[in-house]
This record gives sequence, C-alpha cells and structure tokens, in this order.
Amino acid sequence: MGRPHQAMPTHRELQIHNELFFAEILSRIAEGKRPRLLPRGSSMRPFIRGGQDQIVLSPLTEDSYQVGRVVLARIARGYLVHRIVRIDGGVFTLRGDGNPYQREQCTQEEILAEVTTVHRGKQVIEVGDKLWWRYEYLWPENDTLRRIALALYRRTLLRWGW
Repeated sequence: MGRPHQAMPTHRELQIHNELFFAEILSRIAEGKRPRLLPRGSSMRPFIRGGQDQIVLSPLTEDSYQVGRVVLARIARGYLVHRIVRIDGGVFTLRGDGNPYQREQCTQEEILAEVTTVHRGKQVIEVGDKLWWRYEYLWPENDTLRRIALALYRRTLLRWGW
C-alpha cells in the first residue's frame, strides 16, 4: 500500500524575520507608498481582526501623534500596532483595543507609521469614517468597562464571525 495522498496547499506561505520584513515595509513607506498588511494577533480586536482584516500603513504626519490614532511602533519586545491612549511630554502610551489592562510606552521616534485604512472583506474603513470614529471615541478606556465590552464581544459578535 502506498503513502496516503496529501492535498497540495492552495497558497504558499513564506516566513520572513520581523526585522527584515519591517525594514522593507518602512522603506516603502519612506518612498511614499502605503503598504497593505495582514496583521496577526488579537490585541486590536474588535477593531482590527488579526489574520482576517488588512491594514494600510501610511507615512506619519503631525496629526499622527494624537490620542486615538492607531500606529505601528517598535518597542523593546518587537513591532506592534496599537492605539495611542495618552501622551505625557515625549512619552506615548499605547494600548490595543482588545487589551483590558496591558499598555506599552514608547517615544515619538519609536512610532514608525500610522494605520489609515482597514480592509474588512469588501468593506473599507478609513480614518474619519463613522465606524473608525466609534472605536476611537466610544470604545471604553476604563479597564472594567473594557473587560465587560470585550466579554460581550467574545460571547456574541465574535461567535457570529465579526
């Protein structure tokens, strides 16, 4: 009896070291391009769904350094896409929408790009859109309220494929 048949993958996956990957992304942003990425992880759920939604990174502007903006930053433990929740002098506090407690801090120099568009299937959500505004201004900042909102999200909308 021969070996069992293995289905051929429908797509190929290429793994690249983060430093190499982001060096290329940042060089494209420096050229004025706006690369589109498929982020991983769940720290920005429900706004950005890792592995499903695609994000567009744009060059930084003066408006990028504001509370509520979603940015790509390089911190000690790596690269992340999180929302600016506080600015104290030159220290920026970042937090994922899906994090009830955890926050990271960085400097302005460690903020590398701004997320300006989220592609969710056929839906395009851009800075200034109503849905973007809802997450920027209405998503709970309070730890307890955020835990409750995330629990409700996980028990309802996440199960429905949101």
